[in-house]
Amino acid sequence: MDNVRLRRLKADYEALRRLAHLHPKIEIEGVAGNPPDRYRIKLKVKSLRERGETIETIDEHRLEVTMPRGYPRDAPLFRMLTPVFHPNIAPHAVCIGDDWTAGESLDLLIQRVGEILAYQSYNTKSPLNGRAAQWVDENRDREPNDRDEFFVDLSAVPDSPAPATGVCSNCAATGSLTPCSANHQLCADCVMRCGTCSRVVCLSCGDRSCTACTQAAV
Repeated sequence: MDNVRLRRLKADYEALRRLAHLHPKIEIEGVAGNPPDRYRIKLKVKSLRERGETIETIDEHRLEVTMPRGYPRDAPLFRMLTPVFHPNIAPHAVCIGDDWTAGESLDLLIQRVGEILAYQSYNTKSPLNGRAAQWVDENRDREPNDRDEFFVDLSAVPDSPAPATGVCSNCAATGSLTPCSANHQLCADCVMRCGTCSRVVCLSCGDRSCTACTQAAV
């Protein structure tokens, strides 16, 4: 992994952990990679989905964000894991804009997806979902009315210490946690155990294998 990509992934991870801590409508549900290059995000915002012939409101959504091998030169990939009825969202992609620059931050892009889901931003002229675009043009009065400001400017929010307990050190998830030998608290999705001795292998420590078994084998 080249240094530019590594530094960017680490910076993204810290920014997204902070965003999830501060934003009431964003949660990190899972990560993959060390540092993470794929995220599963929960967005709590009112949007629409199509069920049969009915268009109905839904309040929670799952988003997958993947950083390709060429990131940050190449744009991150956004894909909804839950169905959404929106002109600029297709099963394989979310259109967040035509021009990607490496200076765009991942936390702002995820918030932009929230804005898109809330129908605060859409483009019916070049849609990914033509049926949704036609529906929106014909049913402006039926768009979701979630008009709360979705953006949180992290640069304007003072730093606050992370909670000592109750939050996964790797992905910021809450719930039942397991400590590693360095007392990093890990959720069930982030806990890996050595197949030989069952000790916790901690991503937050930078471990890729069991240090105890590795040292014993030397």
